[in-house]
Amino acid sequence: MTASGRNHILQRWLAAVMVLLISVWSAAPVQAWPWGGDQNSSRAREDRIVDASAPTGRLQEVSPPGAVQQLQQALNRHQPRLTLISPNDGSLLKNRRTSIEIQVEDWPLAEDPQLGLGAHVALQIDDQTPLRFSQASEGRLSIDLPDLTPGSHRFSAYAAMPWGEAVKSPGASIQWRLDLLQELIGTQPEQDAPWLAVVSPAELGRGEPLLIDWLIWNAPLQNLREGDGRWRLRISVNGDSFLADRQDALWLKGAGNGGVQMELLDGMGEPITPVFNNQFRSPDALSGERPIWMQSKLSDEQIARLLGEAIPEPTPPAKSTAVVTTEQPTQSEQPAAPEPQPIPTVEDTTSTPDSQSITGDSDAVQLEPQPAPASEQVTESPDPSDAKPTAANPPKSERTSQPKAIAAPPLAPEKESNTNAPTSSLGGSARELLNANGTQR
Repeated sequence: MTASGRNHILQRWLAAVMVLLISVWSAAPVQAWPWGGDQNSSRAREDRIVDASAPTGRLQEVSPPGAVQQLQQALNRHQPRLTLISPNDGSLLKNRRTSIEIQVEDWPLAEDPQLGLGAHVALQIDDQTPLRFSQASEGRLSIDLPDLTPGSHRFSAYAAMPWGEAVKSPGASIQWRLDLLQELIGTQPEQDAPWLAVVSPAELGRGEPLLIDWLIWNAPLQNLREGDGRWRLRISVNGDSFLADRQDALWLKGAGNGGVQMELLDGMGEPITPVFNNQFRSPDALSGERPIWMQSKLSDEQIARLLGEAIPEPTPPAKSTAVVTTEQPTQSEQPAAPEPQPIPTVEDTTSTPDSQSITGDSDAVQLEPQPAPASEQVTESPDPSDAKPTAANPPKSERTSQPKAIAAPPLAPEKESNTNAPTSSLGGSARELLNANGTQR
């Protein structure tokens, strides 16, 4: 057989082997990776995805305290943003003690001597308890790090509420890695690997309800469609456990003083390793008064103090008594003097007995001359006492008890009229009761 023939047979055998290998490889089962995977395996993964579950047993999810809801509403208007200034991510440190700088934007930092910690920034090193900071200079937070052990370390910083809950909005948290003296491979998660940072329970938790909060770094988006679960967090408290699939803080009742364990799992319920993804925290039983944010309600002044804002001025109480105005009325507002009321006309004494009495004093009574009726006019004689007694002119003995009415002569007008003196219009026999000058006889 020639060389060309042998080469042809060899090529045919190689092609047959390749076809066999391809067919066997395609028939092998494909593993469902939790953070990605082949689209052909999506149906198989959906059958194995574990569903999230609510707290069970003695655990019960409840609403946050009323004061927490008030502070959340006040802080929702802020959009915090943290930026690492120095040292850079992945830097190799030469000294055990070093400092870091973080730029803090749109987040109030405060701590009140009486009310306690307000809005602040928390820093976590590896899986340790968070360090909390409430003061910054011109928006820059300078932190002196504690002694670090040689090797690699993970850092995470986030804007925190007064009760320790981490703000989950974009830009409100950052994470980076630093190596002291030398990098230690295998002691830290890979650059893009998911890892867990336990936010709470921490030293701020006291009593019930208990805050449960966390951050998952490099966690892919999920719940965009049905069956695309990529991760689960198993939370166990005093033997009762449940699965969470969202990074939302929880408030639990019935947790007691037991410890809290958090495990980061893939979508099918398998642990994700290696480090920081299985942590246990035991909240300390602290003595003393409960934190201010555990109350049912806060005043406006307390909210302002916990947020580092200006304290609003108290509203003055309304006066119960009316204000008396002492201002004198102007000349135009002076009340008009009452007009003098005219004295009623005195009727004839022969018809009305009461008309015979006229009230008067030393003041003169001004009369308007009016002619007497023809029937009542009396011819004036030099001596009224010599007149013959008539019905209109009784004898002198009767004049003292019953004065007769005579017609008074017309009076000359006075030079100056007293406007305040009373006036009277008398006629008939009543005119005889007055003298010529207008005074009563």
